[in-house]
Amino acid sequence: MFNSWLPESKDRLPLTWWKQHPVYLAAVIALVAAASMVLTAVLGYDLMGHFVFTYESAFRQLHLWTPLTYIFVNPPSLWTLIGCFLLWNFGEAVERHLGRRAFVRMLLLLLLVSPLVITLFSLFGSRGLACMGITQLEFGVFIAFATLYPHAKLNVIILTIDAWVLATVFVGINALVSLANRDWSSLLLLAANVGTAYAFIRFETGALTLPSLPKRAPQAKKPAKKSSTPTVDDILDKISHQGMQSLTAEERRILDQASDEMKRRAG
Repeated sequence: MFNSWLPESKDRLPLTWWKQHPVYLAAVIALVAAASMVLTAVLGYDLMGHFVFTYESAFRQLHLWTPLTYIFVNPPSLWTLIGCFLLWNFGEAVERHLGRRAFVRMLLLLLLVSPLVITLFSLFGSRGLACMGITQLEFGVFIAFATLYPHAKLNVIILTIDAWVLATVFVGINALVSLANRDWSSLLLLAANVGTAYAFIRFETGALTLPSLPKRAPQAKKPAKKSSTPTVDDILDKISHQGMQSLTAEERRILDQASDEMKRRAG
């Protein structure tokens, strides 16, 4: 199914063109996220609440779709709109570098990491946690971009900053806010999203490899046991050094047998 939806032959090509401009998957996702703000406003929070992920709704009320649908619950916000624009730009750069198939795998990982962390917290007794909106996904894509292009120059108001510096500032500020509020779940969510994006890019670019089980070393072949029966050459060599009297009964028998065999051939 993955190969039929995302054929490898079109992995580096845009999805479509609009007025001679290529349109990639990142742009489509950004537009859908922007449209979800309108959908959230029209349907209201009561109805859209059925798409928010919580441990109770997913596993007790069996709203099994929420680990995938929570990103569509986006209340109208200027910051969400700015995030969609950044997802379009940074996501397209990542998609063109990795290819669409790898880009989709990264998005799926970033999509599922927040529900996974909340589930783990809930299993250990922390209830009432929820995730909604596309902000975490957008931030993960930006971290992926900064990992791919750490020295890309980004214009921020009147400053020009390297991508890795801006990413470090954003991560640091969010971490300090969570730490000040003693919000350990948000801190772990931040670490999980940042770590997932960073590790995925490092893996895809070959800088990080998965551990593998050590292969069993082939057993050394045991040296072949030397035959205990002496050859005629061994016996003759022994005679030359030690004389006939040194031969054992078995060696004399072998020598006599070889002598009889030579006489038979000569006759």
